[in-house]
Amino acid sequence: MALQFQTDVKTRDGFIIQNAYGRVSSTDSYPGTTVKGHVDIYVTEAAWLEGDNAVKTRFIQDCGVPYNRDIDGTDILNIAHDGLIAELAKQGVVAIKVL
Repeated sequence: MALQFQTDVKTRDGFIIQNAYGRVSSTDSYPGTTVKGHVDIYVTEAAWLEGDNAVKTRFIQDCGVPYNRDIDGTDILNIAHDGLIAELAKQGVVAIKVL
């Protein structure tokens, strides 16, 4: 899964990227009560596939989501995607999950 950005992304260098692509990583805490998510943002999916570096932005690219394995299941990557979409939305950035 990945994130496709619907909002233009402005890099720290001031460049504007339309339709940026984000790859999400996730980890769960030791006691299993929080899923942490992080998104690395690339100019395009092709740039990620080619091994290009992620771009640096001015907005928060991390989240922490309360987690209960018995209720939320075991797909922490999916949970991280949803958490990042919510965190980005708080900052005025719109992204959607792509499978």
